[in-house]
Amino acid sequence: MLAVKRTRRLDPDPAFTAAFRELAPRLPGSANEPLARIREEGFARFLALGIPTQRDEAWKFTNVARIANRPMRPATATELPLDRVLPYLLGGPRARRLVFVDGRLQPQWSHTGGLPQGVIVESLARAAETRPLALAEALGELDDGRSFTALNTAFADGGAWIELPAGLALEAPLQLLFVTTGGEVPVMSHPRCVLRLGDGASLTLLETHVGLGEGAALTNAVLQLALRPGARLEHDRIQLPAAQGSLLAKIDGSLGAGARYRQTTVLLGGALVRNEHELRIDGPGVDCLLSGVAVPGTGEQSDIVVRIHHRAGGSHSDQYFKHVVEDRGHAAFAGKIVVHPGAQKTNAYQKNDNLLLSDDGEVDTKPELEIYADDVKCSHGATCGELDAGALFYLRSRGIARQAARAILVHAFAAEVIGRLADPTARALAETRLVARLGGGLDGALVETVLGEAA
Repeated sequence: MLAVKRTRRLDPDPAFTAAFRELAPRLPGSANEPLARIREEGFARFLALGIPTQRDEAWKFTNVARIANRPMRPATATELPLDRVLPYLLGGPRARRLVFVDGRLQPQWSHTGGLPQGVIVESLARAAETRPLALAEALGELDDGRSFTALNTAFADGGAWIELPAGLALEAPLQLLFVTTGGEVPVMSHPRCVLRLGDGASLTLLETHVGLGEGAALTNAVLQLALRPGARLEHDRIQLPAAQGSLLAKIDGSLGAGARYRQTTVLLGGALVRNEHELRIDGPGVDCLLSGVAVPGTGEQSDIVVRIHHRAGGSHSDQYFKHVVEDRGHAAFAGKIVVHPGAQKTNAYQKNDNLLLSDDGEVDTKPELEIYADDVKCSHGATCGELDAGALFYLRSRGIARQAARAILVHAFAAEVIGRLADPTARALAETRLVARLGGGLDGALVETVLGEAA
């Protein structure tokens, strides 16, 4: 039994212990005994859990040790000129935002002034000063048996505490921008965000991850969501890691009766990006809509892991994720819908569509249903295919070069998800970066002309 366990987990590199012992006295809230204890417990939990290998069923398709179990130093503050960051400031002139570079808040680019009374938007470091006991409780309450969550609890530095009181609708969007730079030595950062919406509160959240450096970097992010009854959250996620950048992102959330959570993720780039979702539907009338598109190329991997727990009846969830796999890219999807006993009248849907552009690409997909109620409507499915030869011939016959025609069809496949982004500036950024990635002489005008004629 012990031998089997060892093959499923690797001992963390000793550099983690050295980094924690060096950094712990300087982490936010280190002088607060409950917070310091929670961090120590989190690190001990990380050491006990270890680094998962592909013998662990949850990581079957992913060799995470190659990017996570190696000597890394905590990222340090980096000076960047405004023009490097400006293209990623989303939400328009009325948006509030917190900007982090390598885990450090950049107050010169952040803006949280003029918020309505009762709204709290502050950095994790500030929350460690203003509400240390609440922060300690939040960090400690999430023990999901996942080693990277425990690691985040131990090292959590950059990140945010966001809280809206009951009945308040924040009209302007709120952006959390995380910029990562790499250097000669691999670096790591561990943002932790806590977001709580009161009864009937409403928010548009723009979560943006950008890699601007050439060196190897790991961002290990955790977001804790709590939506009270009737709360509304529009959550746009744009992920643009650098070629050697990796992102492990976990969202853990609870949705109260009548809550609405709509999340759309666009991922372009990154050595390994894994987006995990663990959502609990705890009341009737909940609407939970998750969608995303990723375009991994050679040497890149995109993982999507979703677990939605219907613990109360009369609610709806919808998952729709797409992958475009270029060259020797790798995509993996593992989605599960769990309908718990008594959750009658549940309506749940799950679909994963994949477009393979090369014989050397790889797609692994595993949609699952686990149902313990008898009056439900649940379905799931997955597809994997190549570009439609007839559509490609049609575009070529109109005088469009092969590479441009190919790019137009790929764009059309991805655009269905990009169009779900709630914020127009987020959509524009995703469109621009997708067009640039597809190449083939593609530009926005050509896309609009062809798709307009086809319609």
